[in-house]
Amino acid sequence: MVKEAANSTVLNNRHASTSAHTSLGWRDSPNYYGRISRALHWLTAALVTLQFTVLLAWRGMGENAITLFLASIGPHGSLGFMILIVTLARLGWAWANRKQRPPHQPGLGGRLARLVHITFYGLLLWLPAFAILRQYGRGGTLRFYGMELLPEAERNITWMIAPADLLHGPLSWLLCGLVIGHIAMALVHRFWLKDRVLARMVGSSGR
Repeated sequence: MVKEAANSTVLNNRHASTSAHTSLGWRDSPNYYGRISRALHWLTAALVTLQFTVLLAWRGMGENAITLFLASIGPHGSLGFMILIVTLARLGWAWANRKQRPPHQPGLGGRLARLVHITFYGLLLWLPAFAILRQYGRGGTLRFYGMELLPEAERNITWMIAPADLLHGPLSWLLCGLVIGHIAMALVHRFWLKDRVLARMVGSSGR
């Protein structure tokens, strides 16, 4: 009897260990984000961080060897184009996994988190899309890391230029503020509330 109980305990422990190692899949689940969602999330974070790093370096130091090097790694327009493509991929993947993604927390906190995420997606789409539209409206060359996507042309289409001229700067700083707030809240969830919110994106199994 004791031997059977011991064997059962060993089997259960092995099963739990195996589940912990194999639970993280490519697709999302109600308990955690899968590998693709995590990869797209952290790729977006890296691109946005590099974008603001280059921008702030230029504003703070002007043109020098460091800022020229940073600009060669992350040209502003090229990074914006990549952010747009990655955001579209994230939206498509989120839609494909919409019935099995981790839910937002109930109550006011969950509603605020949903609103912030919608705002994030809106800004990550709007900022590069309208910047590209402005470049096209001005007849400027569209380049992606040196590759010419659209040649220079003589044009001045006001309705394409005006929205980005008016809002690109203020909304960029709004995005920066949301990023800082997002990081701060993730740390609050991890070290103060001690819940599973951050673990769903960085933990091995969302526990």
